[in-house]
Amino acid sequence: LLREGKAPAAVLTELEEVYSVTPQRARLALEAAETGLRVQNDLKPNDISLYVGIPFCPTRCAYCSFVAQSVEKSFALVEPYLAALFDEIEQAGAMVRSLGLHIKSFYMGGGTPTTLTAEQMDRLLTRLERSFDFTSLAESTIEAGRPDTIDPEKLAVLRAHGVTRVSVNPQTMEDRVLAAIGRRHTAQQTVDAFHLAREAGFTNINMDLIVGLPGDTYETFCDTIEKVIALDPENVTVHALALKRSSFITQSGEINKAHADAALADRMMAYAEKRLTERGLEPYYLYRQSRMAGNLENTGWAKPGTECAYNIFTMDETETVLACGAGGVTKLKNPYSEDLSRIFNFKYSYEYISRYPEILERKEGIAKQYEQFRKRLH
Repeated sequence: LLREGKAPAAVLTELEEVYSVTPQRARLALEAAETGLRVQNDLKPNDISLYVGIPFCPTRCAYCSFVAQSVEKSFALVEPYLAALFDEIEQAGAMVRSLGLHIKSFYMGGGTPTTLTAEQMDRLLTRLERSFDFTSLAESTIEAGRPDTIDPEKLAVLRAHGVTRVSVNPQTMEDRVLAAIGRRHTAQQTVDAFHLAREAGFTNINMDLIVGLPGDTYETFCDTIEKVIALDPENVTVHALALKRSSFITQSGEINKAHADAALADRMMAYAEKRLTERGLEPYYLYRQSRMAGNLENTGWAKPGTECAYNIFTMDETETVLACGAGGVTKLKNPYSEDLSRIFNFKYSYEYISRYPEILERKEGIAKQYEQFRKRLH
């Protein structure tokens, strides 16, 4: 609606009267959209984002539906995976250079990238720097994610390679809830990891939280919010728990009270929004999924000027996102129209390792697509 030229007041009216959005959620959507448009304003036709996926974690969380394997069970796959990934990165870098594309934002997710050792991470980032021209890069994010994978040596590697933003994701600061979701770390380890990141020089840190976790109550969730606010991160992403088919929670049939009780989930989310707003954070992107606690949404909050552009670009689908690694989805966006197509990498690490030449074949179509984009323009 904003892109169509409608005034903010008219947007709110249409959301509320035509789509029956509550005033609070309409305002949330409007504010996130306004920030997203501001961040997108300087995008050029040759700008793209780069995503790299690392499908390994220390353990698999009970709610997780991502392509992630416990490194305890898949340790032998890590080095073969990196070998295949390095080859895909080199091929992708050559294609990007030949097309004259510029990397605007870089994001490494998973899984948990910092499951890799410091030496493995250094090799990976070095290969990326050799393969891609990062002179146009506005931001570089790595999901450190699990506090039990963060140490000074790894953080030093990230800093040495120019990473500007990291995530230290507690999901909750309640030890009992952490145990219920299969995380082998404590809330204190989250605090310690956050301080390590600060001491390493990171001035843009994100923390993820989840509404609707097993065993969480309104009181313990509010306590989590207060403990996170006390750390003063630049970004806080508040998710509403989505029950995915492949997650342990869904497969066990354990639908917890905080997820099933929409009123409770709404109270939790409302408290988070109130306190984050009071601390000067503003919504900058949001998205919905199916079967979410309270039928709510996932919202990224940021101090002004610290928004993660990659999150906006990939959710709003405003530019091409080139994805490397298992589970990666390349979003090929025509910069001159609304056309968008997807190229899927194999989901699991063992498939990726054994069949990655097929991925390279699929991506040969990217150059042809960009040629078509430019022909249509002229």
